[in-house]
Amino acid sequence: MKALQEGNVVASFPTSVTQQRCWFMEQIHPGNRGLNIAVRWELRGPATSEMVETAFRQIVARHEILRTCFMERDGEPVQQIVDHVDFRLNRVDVRNVPEAARAEKINEIARAHAEEPFDLGVPCLMRVAMIQIEPQRAALLIAVHNAVFDGYSIGVLGHELGTRLAALAAGTAPDLPDLELQYGDYAMWLAEYEASGAMAEEEAYWVRTLHGMPYFELPADHPRVAEEPETKACATDLPADFEERMAATAKALETSVFALGTAAFSIALERFSGRTDISFAVQVAGRNDIDLEPLIGIFTNPLVLRFDVDPRGSLARHAQASRDVVNGALAHQTLPFDKLVQVLNPPRDPLRIPLVSVMFNLQRAFLKERGYGPFELVSVQSHSPGTLYDLNVNIVGRNAGWRMVIDYNARLFDADTMRRFSDLLTKVFEAMMHRAETPIGDIAAPSAPAPAVLAASTALAEQPPDPTPRPETATRLRAIWADVLGLPETEVEGNFFDLGGHSALALRMLAKVGDQFDHRPGIYAFLGDPTLAGLARLLGQADFPKGQISAPAPQQERSAAQAIWQLIELRAARPDAPVLLTMNQPFMYQALARDMSAQCTVANLGVAGRDHLAALTDAGFDAALDAGLAVVRARYAGRPLLLCGLCVDGRVALRLAQRLKDSGEAVQLVAMIDTWAPGAIQAFSANARLRDRWRIRLRRLRYYLGLKAQGQIGWIDLLRQNDFAARLLPRSGQAAATTETEALVDDTVDLLVAQTRDYRFAPYDGEAALFITRSQGLVPRDGVLGWSGILASDTAVYPVNGWHGDVLMRSGFDRIIGVLDAKARRMVPADRRDD
Repeated sequence: MKALQEGNVVASFPTSVTQQRCWFMEQIHPGNRGLNIAVRWELRGPATSEMVETAFRQIVARHEILRTCFMERDGEPVQQIVDHVDFRLNRVDVRNVPEAARAEKINEIARAHAEEPFDLGVPCLMRVAMIQIEPQRAALLIAVHNAVFDGYSIGVLGHELGTRLAALAAGTAPDLPDLELQYGDYAMWLAEYEASGAMAEEEAYWVRTLHGMPYFELPADHPRVAEEPETKACATDLPADFEERMAATAKALETSVFALGTAAFSIALERFSGRTDISFAVQVAGRNDIDLEPLIGIFTNPLVLRFDVDPRGSLARHAQASRDVVNGALAHQTLPFDKLVQVLNPPRDPLRIPLVSVMFNLQRAFLKERGYGPFELVSVQSHSPGTLYDLNVNIVGRNAGWRMVIDYNARLFDADTMRRFSDLLTKVFEAMMHRAETPIGDIAAPSAPAPAVLAASTALAEQPPDPTPRPETATRLRAIWADVLGLPETEVEGNFFDLGGHSALALRMLAKVGDQFDHRPGIYAFLGDPTLAGLARLLGQADFPKGQISAPAPQQERSAAQAIWQLIELRAARPDAPVLLTMNQPFMYQALARDMSAQCTVANLGVAGRDHLAALTDAGFDAALDAGLAVVRARYAGRPLLLCGLCVDGRVALRLAQRLKDSGEAVQLVAMIDTWAPGAIQAFSANARLRDRWRIRLRRLRYYLGLKAQGQIGWIDLLRQNDFAARLLPRSGQAAATTETEALVDDTVDLLVAQTRDYRFAPYDGEAALFITRSQGLVPRDGVLGWSGILASDTAVYPVNGWHGDVLMRSGFDRIIGVLDAKARRMVPADRRDD
């Protein structure tokens, strides 16, 4: 895709409101595919991959937003621009694939390319693949993160690409005007504009228009669950004369084609739901200045349209009323959606987008399909990597014709339901264009029984008593909230968002909490109960009534197994998906959970507190593993499993895998990172071990000096790698003393090392993989860290260019996640891999 060789940071800017929304959504669902924008073009003509790569390199150099990454500063995101990015084109050739299978192969590549998550901390949030289909015909796959790109940018990118390719072919300079602005300039202007109070009139308009508006959503087939949406699509080709007839009807009714489309869509929603107060969002380009038109970036702004659909009225009358709704919204389009949410301050639900659940769009494709010298760019429908909304309806016109695509959350809706809705919307369009005087109520809604599951989904489960924050904790949290919200400490009881908080303030507040409490709760967990008491519970510093424990799912009594182990999910997936089960130190596996592209659950089985550690001490290794077996089977029985552990936790993973297999569970892989077999180190003499210890110290120093030179760590982190300096830092005030969490990890490792030092492992007949980092000097002759005779003779061994625990967070991470991801993907049934 592109080499990870970025330049130096040359500028920092505040993020725009829309970028803040993207950042916030990324914090809730790391790797959110709904924030990926996928574009697919067909390039015709004598273009080589070298020409295409050169053109994209020039585009990246021209637009600062394509050399931008996002970092957190005091709990808020900022965008940083680097001076250069070594952009690389991904090249694929399918000319040797049989023609009958070629289209499906391209679609398979396109899906994977579109869905791969981005890391917002890495500059250039765009990747491009060129698939050579024929000598003068190629598919271009472009994936960009929404934080740096919008729909209008597609046209800008396409025009620049075509212009630059034509110039390269002719040996001339591209005919493109200089950019008067960059996106960072716009973000700064927008921040100043908001601070000036110039949006007060627009705020007043939207408060009047949306006052008392209920949250609209279509009746679902399944209850809403706390999982990332599973996106599927329902596509319909529209009649060849669709555009012509829509234009004629709009002219006759004295409205626009777009407003006519919103009228038809709101009628379909009323017919399908039985509700008359209909609301949904539409996107506007947000480029109200001519200097913004040639820029790539995110300028789009969702507008909330609210319709009163009277079934007794005619289609024509509703179309004319819809014209006024659309015109009023467009006249007040400058107020950012996120600012509107702050002003209206609706009740927050972590499972729903505020204000709207449905998005609608009707337009010609952004790419102007045309020739550029000897080349031609043609727009092709792209794969949708995900949707942020329950329903996202796009009606798009291309030279090949108009098509309606409904992207929907398949965790809520069945395919048959979406097909019925698509047919209904098509029927409304037909009636609007041929029988505009027809009463709305005469259009029959599709008949389908109300989903039986919904009654159960709305029932509230019995809630545990609210926790009461301990006095000291409550005092500290009140001070943080008062500072962030700008309120007296006596006025911060209640819901954070009811008190005037919003997403950006929540992130800032949690950053301050992390600084003071040595633990930063995730934004998604905080949204579940955004109160002082709920936050104290997440910190584990709340007092529960007798019989309750401080845990997200309180129980009356902990079992013997739970007295040792706590099982937490770092990332959820569908109930039948594979499970990657990691051992201990859950904070080290957050990046793994974020970046796994395979559809799988990532969980952690760990020793969560001092009482758990004491129980582990009393139980002994085998009894503790039996307890772990009970916890895992209670949650994941019958699901394919991968187990992973670092250092001594790899021994835990191996023994647990043996117990799981003995119990009939399907363990597909055990991954062990720097995990030696018990006693293997004793094969070396004392002198050899001493020499190796000093060699490793020198190697570690060189490794971390390299990270310091690259700017990945600071001086304090570098000094921590020296045992003597590490002890002095806290005394000098240059670094915090070891936290209780860090001490617990160290003590747990020490205990497990002691419990397994002389442990005799039985041969394991399953698949295992060993990862050996640069921190390992001596390696036994068997090449598998002493596991010969226990692991299979063909066990895979992967050298990793990283240092011990760092490989789960920094250097070497790609090697480990690549192996685990590939294995997890193969475990997903073929018919579910693209879901």
